[in-house]
Amino acid sequence: MILLKQVKLPVGHTKAELERALSEISLRAFQTAYSSYVLRRRSLDARRKGGAEVSYVYEVALRFDGWNVDKQKKQAERASKIKKINADISYIPDDAETYSFEERAKRLRHILDQNAAAIELPRVTVVGFGPAGIFASYLLSMAGLKPVVLERGQCMEERTRTVRDFWKRTEEFEKRPLEEMSPDPESNVSFGEGGAGTFSDGKLNTLIKSNKDYHRYVLETLTAFGAPEDICISSMPHIGTDCLSRVIVDLRKQILAQGGEIHFSTRVDDFIFEDGRLTAIKTANGGILPADRCILAAGHSARDTFRVLKSKSIPMEPKPFAVGVRVMHPQTMIDHDQYKGAEQQYDLPAASYKLTARVGAGDTARSVYSFCMCPGGYVVNASAQAGRLAINGMSDHARNSGVANSAIVCNVEPSDFPSDDILSGVHFQEAIERDAFSAGNGAIPTQRMGDFLKRKETETFASASEEKPMEPMTKGGYRYTDLTAVLPDFIGQAIREALPEFERKLPGFTRPDAIVCAIESRTSSPVRILRDPDSLQSSFAGLYPCGEGAGYAGGITSAAIDGLRCADKIICEVLDTIDKKNQMEFQELKQ
Repeated sequence: MILLKQVKLPVGHTKAELERALSEISLRAFQTAYSSYVLRRRSLDARRKGGAEVSYVYEVALRFDGWNVDKQKKQAERASKIKKINADISYIPDDAETYSFEERAKRLRHILDQNAAAIELPRVTVVGFGPAGIFASYLLSMAGLKPVVLERGQCMEERTRTVRDFWKRTEEFEKRPLEEMSPDPESNVSFGEGGAGTFSDGKLNTLIKSNKDYHRYVLETLTAFGAPEDICISSMPHIGTDCLSRVIVDLRKQILAQGGEIHFSTRVDDFIFEDGRLTAIKTANGGILPADRCILAAGHSARDTFRVLKSKSIPMEPKPFAVGVRVMHPQTMIDHDQYKGAEQQYDLPAASYKLTARVGAGDTARSVYSFCMCPGGYVVNASAQAGRLAINGMSDHARNSGVANSAIVCNVEPSDFPSDDILSGVHFQEAIERDAFSAGNGAIPTQRMGDFLKRKETETFASASEEKPMEPMTKGGYRYTDLTAVLPDFIGQAIREALPEFERKLPGFTRPDAIVCAIESRTSSPVRILRDPDSLQSSFAGLYPCGEGAGYAGGITSAAIDGLRCADKIICEVLDTIDKKNQMEFQELKQ
């Protein structure tokens, strides 16, 4: 195939106009028409440098009938040197759309369909049914390995009702007893089918450059199960909570249809090893499940699981993460700052932003940055433990709440933790989440930006202008307070120092009526469960630490990718065993 990059068309163009532009490029570059094309990527360029119009920028693969690989390479090389083509041209292999890991899974399934009785298969368990666990189970079940999934939380339908009931209770924090402000410890915004990513913005981009084929596979799989097709070409793919929850249910049904088992409301309480090798898993109800392989994808909030692993001397280490607040602004303000008026001329998506600042100096320097920005979304009570409160950002696919929110966080290093204990990062998180719960009386602690900068409690707010002050857009109740009681001093100071820099980049960022909420404490796992970089196993054989909770991912897509990688390792191991067995039998026949 021939790859075209930097194909620009104005916002509002039609499909016919895109195809006309591709035809013009093809005729200029190759003196012939293309036979078909595949859209690979689309991004929005709203910079308007030199007065340029807002445009969409495409990456497109062209196919030409009768062109072999050599001709494609020669034509691409020649065309890349032609000026005024209005595209960057290169060659891309035709097999760029195939996936070796999926082919291996299908090969194993074919072998098992032919002669499963003669093959001794490993007993594979997947702990956790978030993005990592879902995609690991999907590939394993496709291969015929019949994984047994153990998920401590509820299925999507029940989990959604449980979470909504929790949010409703916290909205009534002033008239309910404090003990009713805690979530179900087993099924909440962090635990249950779909994992923590279910109640989030549903961003599907990733910074993992070395796994482009895995990334594309994740997007195509989600699309096959009902996600919008544009996620496969968008430079900033996004699915939203409402859409993601439906897609996950259909993925679950496919895993079951392919032979997998899924057990909800089943928490894993122990791992049983003999001579350093996994043999079984113990559940909270006392059940013992034999297991030779376990993909451990428990998520970044599975603190009780971390404690079990520590008691078993499973190698782990504390790792850095980030802590801070979430800020809310009118989406119209962010749109204007980013599009510079173009939003009034064109039908543009709700704008996002990315901000960074370096504050302090020397050993006290800190990085402060935006994280998980949610255009047109909500700040949600994402608590998972009694007496502790954490928040996250969420949006539906339409991103139409009218309020933008983003985490503004500061880096936290193991040296900031209260001790040298492996779980000291967990202890750090739990302490500040306890303070947040207390400050909000079980609701989300909230403060106006002007008061946050002045370190004073928010009580009432009167706008200096005629514009009505914005109101928080949350899932779950909120309570105005002073966040000084919640944020560790070094984090609060770092964020306050960074805010003027953010104001220079996005005018209005520190507007007095903007909303600040706490505490954003679970940007990533506080521990890394160590594994071999080649086998992806712990030093305790058969245990595959996986995904965000194990410290090897940082979002929905990267977690899904890690799940696929761990599943592929198990599939490869089974295929290698079968190939060796066949080779031995062949040698015996020769003798």
